[in-house]
Amino acid sequence: MTTSPPPVRPAGDALFGVLLLVLDGALVLITAFTLGMRRWAGSYDPRPSGPPPMDWVPVLAFGAITAGVLLLAWAMLRGGWPWTAGGQFLAAALLGIGTLAFGIQEWARAHPAPPGPTAPASPSVSRCVCTSGGGPCECPGG
Repeated sequence: MTTSPPPVRPAGDALFGVLLLVLDGALVLITAFTLGMRRWAGSYDPRPSGPPPMDWVPVLAFGAITAGVLLLAWAMLRGGWPWTAGGQFLAAALLGIGTLAFGIQEWARAHPAPPGPTAPASPSVSRCVCTSGGGPCECPGG
């Protein structure tokens, strides 16, 4: 017995892909809003001295969404919905870049760069301090 190829349904595939992208976007917006409110509420807590610890919650939240979108894309590809799968793979790539950006931002916030060395005063510049009590000022060597 031979199996027939899956039916071609480009319009339904494209519409379903757009619907899933809208749902992905809504999930990302809700997550971003929740994480933003969390950071805003945390700004009222007293801060200990030194750099803050790395906050893994945004990285893990967006990483989980990315993994879910990748799993959905794989399922759509296996189910014969190529346009939907392509849109989900594109969304997963963008979410992966966003997750990486969150991770880098949190790492930079938790590990600030040490202050750079201060440049010594140039020996060619001399400062003249007037000690004549209001009269003409004479600088040595100048």
